[in-house]
Amino acid sequence: MQPNPCSLARSMAEDIHALEQALSFVQHEESHDLALALSCFHNIQALPQAEIEQVLEQDTMEVLLTAFSWRLLIPAPGPRASMAWEEAEAVMHPQTVWKQPPVISHLVQRACTTGCWQPERTLPLTSSTLAHNLEAMTDFIECTRQYAPGYVLSANLLRAALHEAGIHPDLEKVIIDFKAAGVLSPRLSSLSDAARHRSPLYEINPSVFILSPYR
Repeated sequence: MQPNPCSLARSMAEDIHALEQALSFVQHEESHDLALALSCFHNIQALPQAEIEQVLEQDTMEVLLTAFSWRLLIPAPGPRASMAWEEAEAVMHPQTVWKQPPVISHLVQRACTTGCWQPERTLPLTSSTLAHNLEAMTDFIECTRQYAPGYVLSANLLRAALHEAGIHPDLEKVIIDFKAAGVLSPRLSSLSDAARHRSPLYEINPSVFILSPYR
């Protein structure tokens, strides 16, 4: 039996509404269009901008810039660029390919069901070395926010945030997993700061290190 089109449409509308509620950390007037844009990536890792524009039926520049500023979507790197977010160029062109970090995919899927943005429940999915301990994950997020003004922190401070939350994993493994999941990205332009901290610097994903009031 084929799914009822009305039921599918109603279910999709409910998912969008729940996701819009979960995106309460962005400006209210942008949350609906942003929810629509993020919903385009259901089970899809990357999409050209033209396909997102078809769904929104409008110019997507402001929506995509907001998505990029929160690292909800990342422009695919050019042929000479690294994977670092700071080198990504948000070129507004129909052929620009946008990617959704895996951690954001997890957050969006959960938000469509719960109406809540729950990184404390999602982070353990990004690394097998992290336990599914909500209290520890919540403490880790809060500690990381304190250590990362401007959303930049060193590997040493990342270790400190983990330890303060009572988490003692293999730091190198966590960093590898976090980079693959889009939780953090190497900071390449701050070599002098890295030397001062005596450890590599990373940009953390701002949309991951927030705590929803609806959790």
